[in-house]
Amino acid sequence: MKRLLILGLAATLMPFSIAWADLYIIANKDLPAAQLDKDDIAAIYLLKKKHWENGDDIMPINLPAQAEARNRFTAEIFDSTPDKLGSYWDQMLFKGETPPVTQNSEQAVILFVERIKGAIGYVETKPQSPQIKILQQFSSK
Repeated sequence: MKRLLILGLAATLMPFSIAWADLYIIANKDLPAAQLDKDDIAAIYLLKKKHWENGDDIMPINLPAQAEARNRFTAEIFDSTPDKLGSYWDQMLFKGETPPVTQNSEQAVILFVERIKGAIGYVETKPQSPQIKILQQFSSK
């Protein structure tokens, strides 16, 4: 009986632990920047800032629009939703600009950022790779 109670309690609390994950803005370790604020991150993801301080191209990476981490990223950085940013990208596409590259999973984002010097992404799982630098961490509210 005690075991069932513990399992039931763990199952009840599990969704809350997922909802309380931090959000990490990550980049390749060779990136010259040590930290970015929300305005810098927004400018990068809106393609208003396209080069790092050393002149290297910036390559922002998104997760799929239905990913919870993307919804959280969009709310944290833009105070919006991926759907609402759609009209911005419609205008940008008309100007010949394409939205940031999308990777299908957090692991794919981490692997991409590890290998591409100018890449920047976001994940909810803290990366353990020595090839990754954390530029910003947003804690759940």
